[in-house]
Amino acid sequence: MLLPGLLAARTFTVLVYNVENLVDVDGKAIFDDYQPDRYDRPHLLTKLRNISRVVATFDGGRGPDIILFQEIEADQTPGATPPDYEAILRRYADTDIETMLGSGFNAEIADLPAEAFLLKAFHDAGLTGYHVVPGDNVTLAGSTNPLAQKCVTFTRFPVQAARSHPTLDARAILEVKVQVDGATLYLFNNHWKSGASDPVTEPIRVANARTLRQRLDEILAADPQADIVIGGDFNSQHNQKRRYPAMQITGVNDILGSQGDE
Repeated sequence: MLLPGLLAARTFTVLVYNVENLVDVDGKAIFDDYQPDRYDRPHLLTKLRNISRVVATFDGGRGPDIILFQEIEADQTPGATPPDYEAILRRYADTDIETMLGSGFNAEIADLPAEAFLLKAFHDAGLTGYHVVPGDNVTLAGSTNPLAQKCVTFTRFPVQAARSHPTLDARAILEVKVQVDGATLYLFNNHWKSGASDPVTEPIRVANARTLRQRLDEILAADPQADIVIGGDFNSQHNQKRRYPAMQITGVNDILGSQGDE
């Protein structure tokens, strides 16, 4: 990405990555496939290695400066205080992720959230310097689905603020405000309701899009030149309305106003 409006513009990469249920190993999970008899420490280690390998293919092995992750587990055994990710890295600086999930595994490690394991795996692979911003496990009143997953943003840029926007029957939309060489950049990490081709579930994606649209309108009313990145898993096609004519209103085309080609 090239951030406009700067005297000395710089480029950086933004990666969107649905990691398909990156679940911790505390033995508590909503989905049956991730109960202890089906999902264990070697499974988690394999996923961490594979994700790290993919991310390391960007920017000469150092990884993107911004990563918008979807489908990281919403911790089912959260602590009394939010995780201090930098402190976690310091605590386990003298070991590696293989040992943590192998011979060194203990109750303290079992209590770590999934994104902390990912940060440690990244650090071991030389993918360093990331600030971790997890979305809150919140949903809109009237939603019926339990939230097993959350959006998480990794960024090397200083974080000014973050907030989660609850939305109907989907993961909260994670807004992270960062500073890029003195310029403000808004990041929106989305994971809308599944079922891209299903007209029955499209109204939920429309509701998800309205949640995002409302916040975008607030930002642009205050600053029409605001720099904004919208990414994530929208569970939609770029030409959703044309591809599925039974859908009278689509979230991605009609509410967000997406246009152009793929």
